Amino acid sequence: PSSGTLSYFNQENLIPIEEVYQQVSIATPYLELIEEFTLNEMIDFHFKFKSVIDGHSHQDLLELIELGHARDKQIANFSSGMRQRLKLGLAFFSNTSSLFLDEPTSNLDKKAIDWYQTNLTKYGASRLVLIASNTDYEYPESAQKVDLMSLK
Repeated sequence: PSSGTLSYFNQENLIPIEEVYQQVSIATPYLELIEEFTLNEMIDFHFKFKSVIDGHSHQDLLELIELGHARDKQIANFSSGMRQRLKLGLAFFSNTSSLFLDEPTSNLDKKAIDWYQTNLTKYGASRLVLIASNTDYEYPESAQKVDLMSLK
């Protein structure tokens, strides 16, 4: 379309365009992190723009993300699995109404996949969750699935 308007609503409340980012959490394998930051700095930076779900503290977040051992490590030195877990953690633990996940378990080992599924169940239950994936275990059992290939 070359004209028109786009409006964002939460229930029936109009969300001003400059506040939409506060309502959406995103985690994708190709989402960039600031590699010069340490884990502590990344968490502090992220939560200057979004509020933390359930009032968790910085220390709580390190424990919830299960990366406390790397708190002072630069993100440039994280493995791909650690980066993905951080992206998912920032998305899960942000107090937003929508959670968008693209291939959420990419680069995760079995333990981290279990962590993902536990947190998806706990922190995805009260918000809109959209998952783009070809892998069935990335979806909760209660998911309503849309097969885009069947719509072609």
